[in-house]
Amino acid sequence: MKMGFAGAGAVGCHYGSKLAQAGASVVLLARGAHLLAMQRDGLLHESEGHTLRVPMCASDDVDVLAACDVVFFACKMTGLPSLIEQLRGRLAAGTLLVTLQNGVQAPAMLADAFYGYPVVAGTAFIGARLEAPGHVIHSAAGGVRLGAWSAEVDAGRLQQLVATLQQAGIPARIEEDPVVMLWRKLLWNCGFNAMTAITRRYAGEIVADPALREMAELAMQETVAVACASGVALTEADIAGHVAITAAMGPVKTSMWQDIEAGRPVEVDYINGYVAGEAERLGLAAPVNRLLAVLVRAMAERGY
Repeated sequence: MKMGFAGAGAVGCHYGSKLAQAGASVVLLARGAHLLAMQRDGLLHESEGHTLRVPMCASDDVDVLAACDVVFFACKMTGLPSLIEQLRGRLAAGTLLVTLQNGVQAPAMLADAFYGYPVVAGTAFIGARLEAPGHVIHSAAGGVRLGAWSAEVDAGRLQQLVATLQQAGIPARIEEDPVVMLWRKLLWNCGFNAMTAITRRYAGEIVADPALREMAELAMQETVAVACASGVALTEADIAGHVAITAAMGPVKTSMWQDIEAGRPVEVDYINGYVAGEAERLGLAAPVNRLLAVLVRAMAERGY
């Protein structure tokens, strides 16, 4: 099973490296200084107290993914439309396409763009960052959940993929309801991703502060209301579960926090902004999510 990672930033490099270390055939689609560093020196990978330099096959030519059995779309949502256009018509028929984006829109986007391909929705619960070109640091978690999105997904093939991930030391499991799976990840992001970017506090610190925790919980309550109105079975118990897990988390810098500091586009329109927009469409109120989205956009425009 040949694995390709389209958009090999911190998340793609971590999982690609773990699979390569376990003997899988892996190719990374990357660009710029990050690509050049990996081609020259391999990938410097820090994870679970170990630092390894891992030789990786990396290229900026999209055709390197043409022979892959599985392609993980590991870019940010902000880069997904462009990546889809680059890969349209380049992937072999039957290639298993796996999304790992935040938000809930990526699987449908791939199913529309690659009609007839097997599409798997995925969520990655991971703390990882690019410390420098060719250098990724995995700081927390790392589990992957996958659910068949399109009718073309063969159950045995999906189980084989999960087994391959597990053999590489990646906690992975299959979720029967991929829509609920995606919304549960969105729920956490709505509560904590923007809040950490705005306050420059880790998610665990937000839970520990009563006023900040209240704001995070209000954002998640709005998200649950939008989900339920959309026919997605989220509950207050999902909020309590996220709060409990977050209270025990270490100092993980979230993606929006990293993106604002690095001057990259932020995903807030696919997270808090998405919930605010859906709330308006459904005749609901989501003032906290709307405010968080406005503040993050303003910060990103100013670059701080």
